[in-house]
Formats: sequence, C-alpha cells, structure tokens
Amino acid sequence: MAFQLDQKPFDDLHSLITNVPGGDEEARLAAQARQAEIAVPSGELGRLSDLAIWLATWQGGSAPTAARPQIVVFASSHGVAKHGVSTYGWQETQTKIQTLTSGKGSVNQIAGTIGCGLRIIELAPEMPTPDIRTNAALSEPDCAATFAFGMEAVTETPDILGLGVVGAGATSAAAAVSLALYGGSAAFWAKSGSAVKEPDLLTAKAQAIDEALLHHRGKLDDPLSILRRLGGRDLAAVAGAIIAARYQKIPVVLDGFVAAAGAAILHSIAPNSIDHCIAGSVTYRDSHHALLDRISKKPVLDLGLGLGDGSGAALCMASLKAAAACHNGIGIGIE
Repeated sequence: MAFQLDQKPFDDLHSLITNVPGGDEEARLAAQARQAEIAVPSGELGRLSDLAIWLATWQGGSAPTAARPQIVVFASSHGVAKHGVSTYGWQETQTKIQTLTSGKGSVNQIAGTIGCGLRIIELAPEMPTPDIRTNAALSEPDCAATFAFGMEAVTETPDILGLGVVGAGATSAAAAVSLALYGGSAAFWAKSGSAVKEPDLLTAKAQAIDEALLHHRGKLDDPLSILRRLGGRDLAAVAGAIIAARYQKIPVVLDGFVAAAGAAILHSIAPNSIDHCIAGSVTYRDSHHALLDRISKKPVLDLGLGLGDGSGAALCMASLKAAAACHNGIGIGIE
C-alpha cells in the first residue's frame, strides 16, 4: 500500500488511523444468515461461529476464507536492553533471527503444519534504538517512516495476517507504552517478558520504565508521541501493518504483548481502528491479560505461551481455518 509522507507526518498518520474503512455490513449480515441455517443447533459452534462472521465482515464476502494465511514477524532491538532488563541482548536477537530464517523456530514448525506463510522482517536489529530512559526511541520522521514501512510489509495479499515481534528490550518498550497509555505501575507492566522469572531483572526493568516515563513527562499527550518516544521500530511497524491490512480488507491476528501494545497505540487514537484485529493467544503474564482487556480483545487461545514470535498467531490460524471450513461446508437444516 503506497503511503506518501508530507512535512507533518503525524498529521498523515492520524488521518489514516481515524478514517479507516468500516467492515462490510452486507457481508456480516449474509454470514450471520448462513450461520443461522447450517445444520448445527444454534450456538453449538461456539466461538467458531463468531470467528467465521468476523472473517466475512473484514474480508468483505459472505464466504470467509483462510487459504492464504501469513505470519509477519518484525525483528528489532532496543537500547534500554543494556540496563539488565532482559535475558538477552541484540546479539541474541541476531541468533533468534537466524533460528527463524533457517526454519528452526517454534513458529516455523506451527506455521508449516497448517500451510501458513511466514516472513521475518529485520528492522536494523544490529542498531538498537536509543535508550528510552534518556532519549526518544525515534524521531518523528523516523517513526512515521517506520510506520509506513510496516504498511508496505503487507504486500503478498494474504487472506489473514498474523503479527509477531522478536527483539531485545521489546517488552520493556511495550510496557513503557502501556504505562503511558493506561497508568498503573511500572512494576505491574514490567511483568511482560522473560524478566518476570528473575527478580533482579524484573526490578531493573521496572526501574528503567519508571525512569523513561519521568524523562518524557509532559510530552506523552499524543499516542503517536508515546509510540516514538517510548516504543521503537517494531511497535511502529506493527501499527503500520495493522492499518495497511485494514485498508486492504485483511483481518489481523495479534500475537504477544508487544504486538498488542502496537495495536493499543491505534486503539487510543480511534478504538474502531483495530476492530479487524483479534488476539490469537495470550501469555501467562498478568500484564498481557490486562493489555488485552484495555483494547477489548478476548484471546482465541490460552495455552500459556510466552513467545510473542507469531507462534500463537499461527496456532490461531488453525482455528480460523476450521471456522471458515465449518461456515462454508456444513449442510443446511437441523441435524
């Protein structure tokens, strides 16, 4: 999707986000009517019925499809990781990228079992963003450009798009964004990544988040300012991909805390801008549950996954394939 920046890029982004097209009401009604006539007692398909109607609404057709699902994983790194807030740094991020690109990651295995495409998009992980404790993660032009890059990443016209993130310090940045958007405590939002299992890391992470919010105090009134100051390339790219998918009639499956934080930026600007998104799964961490509550997303799966690398989205794709198959293939009449 082509996107042209002008001299006030955030004005363009606000316009894109607040003017997203709505769902296809005719398709939604047709899908509801189809669900009412299929040979299964009313309500017995549970959430599969809701998912089929959701797919039809945002794809724009009464026959939902899940034949070309794709996962996109954005890989980046954050300067705040150098303060002992994560179990790995940017060097380990490179190792994770190599694992994914060589087909050895968990998301590779899950995506492969259901015929789901997978793209790993590197956002200069060897160049961590500035430390949000003392600097903005991105300039306004760089933030808008990365948002636009995320939009351009949606190029292969899948019928469903899954989004995940890997990278050192990503959950710290997402936790800082969540604190700025919703308040609460740094200690709570810090429980969003691998640091939750190590008290020393968790303490350092909460302190770094507090220091970041203090440094940027008074400059966080606009969600896009929160994104550029506390977020980073990965969150900006996720937000861009979500908006591009909306304009291209592609439903989106969010995976993990970081992708949800990217969606939360959009939700804070225009709550309806993420109506075409669902949460594929939820981690076992309280902060992720809380963030999904804030953006009104009930996860499709709750398997205790803590990865955020697209694995949960890939698993969800299997449910979406089943929902579409049942919707389109079950006969008419009560059994």
